[in-house]
Amino acid sequence: MQQFKVISDSLNIRSAPIVDDTNHLAVLPKSHILSKIENSDDDKWWKVTTIFKGKTLEGFVAHKFLSPVTIFANKTIIDIGGIPIRQADGESVFFYEAGMSINADGAPNAYHPADTGIDFLENAGHSGNWWALAVDKKGNPFIQGSSDPYPGYYISTTALFDSGFVNQDPRRYVDSTKIPYIVLPGNDNFRKVTGVKLGDFAVAYNINNEKLAFAIHADIGPKNQIGEGSIALSQALGNDPLVRSRVRKGIPKDIVYVIFPGSGNGQPRKTSEIEAETKRLFEIWGGVERIKSL
Repeated sequence: MQQFKVISDSLNIRSAPIVDDTNHLAVLPKSHILSKIENSDDDKWWKVTTIFKGKTLEGFVAHKFLSPVTIFANKTIIDIGGIPIRQADGESVFFYEAGMSINADGAPNAYHPADTGIDFLENAGHSGNWWALAVDKKGNPFIQGSSDPYPGYYISTTALFDSGFVNQDPRRYVDSTKIPYIVLPGNDNFRKVTGVKLGDFAVAYNINNEKLAFAIHADIGPKNQIGEGSIALSQALGNDPLVRSRVRKGIPKDIVYVIFPGSGNGQPRKTSEIEAETKRLFEIWGGVERIKSL
């Protein structure tokens, strides 16, 4: 799709190519980026689509208030551990390039009392501070029972969860082995600047093999680190992180992450939903061609 920016102070987008009080959809601010779909029967109007407040929006605008975008003016909005977090003028989408360390949290077989899970127990915390395990009121980790997926294992948690299940139910959390998810820093300034929330959608692109994956923001990591994903996300990008059935192998560099703030609903989602929602946002943003131009 060809992309344009708003050159007037603001621009109304409408559900039909006519000025009417009943068809007003939103007011787009100056410099906002949108994509042309097609001409209208009335040559004053174009049918367009855009990402507005994290959601896809489709309608009609008067094209005289648009200018083609040939070069995106990207700026660094914050730095996390030496990784610049960048954003184009007129957009809420942000992106960065980093490696990918692997987060097994949420997988029911992630951690075991005898440290025989797919991840090492030290990554879940320690007595008195189990940051990646479901615990009782005394801080003791729950153990999965006979009706759970992995009896005898601990219950590993993620920051994003399904409130329809109780704390000690493994189904409450986002399974790293099944769901492609990203981890973003627990940094208040980062979240304020980017506007990102748990449940928002993201794209990860492996520069080396050109593999693309769609993901959800499901967990929170250290405030000064960025570049982390689930087992399922790593595998979708062509890297199997499991060596002798344990998480040992991340991706050292060359992963581009594109994040869509406001795109989620704060809930875990099925892989099919993540792919469908994110693919639409990614195509409007510019797709792989735009990633290659960064």
